[in-house]
Amino acid sequence: MGKKQQAFTSRPIAFCAMMAALGTVIMLTGGLIPVLTYCSPLIASFLLIPVVDQHGRKHAWMVWAVTSALSLLIGVDKEASFFYLFLGWYPILKPFFDRIPSPVLRFIGKLLVFSAAIGMMYALIFFVFRIGDIIESFSALFWVNLLFFAGLAAVMMLYDRLLVAIWIIYLKRFRRNRD
Repeated sequence: MGKKQQAFTSRPIAFCAMMAALGTVIMLTGGLIPVLTYCSPLIASFLLIPVVDQHGRKHAWMVWAVTSALSLLIGVDKEASFFYLFLGWYPILKPFFDRIPSPVLRFIGKLLVFSAAIGMMYALIFFVFRIGDIIESFSALFWVNLLFFAGLAAVMMLYDRLLVAIWIIYLKRFRRNRD
């Protein structure tokens, strides 16, 4: 294998490894500052945008998997790690959701995906892993928990809109320099 061929094949691997490492560092900040429990997974998922753009979805899935595994293994905040595991993949599949022609169906589809992912995440946390700290925080009234899940779904829909803006900014600033 020549030097040019080796550089061509190692560039995506190096780029994706750096994105996975940066994503893991961002995920680790969720354990340092409690308010970042839900922010750090969303910020870390923004790193999938350049991976999808430059190297495709296949590499982006690998970055998501590595970041998820590392944050689950070494992360302090398990709730943030599970949040990334269950929703960090969204930037990879967002273009598929955006191809749905009806805005109402698109909204309902996204809301159902977010709700299902959040529901599965907390079901896994409560019934399989039984993470005591998280279970204690949800021991309040049923209506308070329902309001929390509704608020989380609303935040995810706002995240969907923010993802569009971040993607446009990325394309304008960095693709212009690359082309």
